[in-house]
Amino acid sequence: MAETLIIQLHADSTYYANPLPSLLQEVGIPGAGAEFWLFDWDPDPAACRAEVAGWYILELPTDKAHGLRKYFLLDLEGYSWVPGRVIV
Repeated sequence: MAETLIIQLHADSTYYANPLPSLLQEVGIPGAGAEFWLFDWDPDPAACRAEVAGWYILELPTDKAHGLRKYFLLDLEGYSWVPGRVIV
């Protein structure tokens, strides 16, 4: 794991074709709108741990055109997590 924690925040308006907004209820999920990116985390073992813990996988680990391998998931409280790492 990285020695430094970098936190990146996105406005809801930056989402294009992301499945997250379609899953949120108007008043519902406590984590609605909060998404936490975990840079320099290998998404593949993280995806396995999340699945075992019962978290909802929004998108399996995928290599993206912008150079990251990442995936999207929701934890049991509705918070979105995005572990990812630069593709080498």
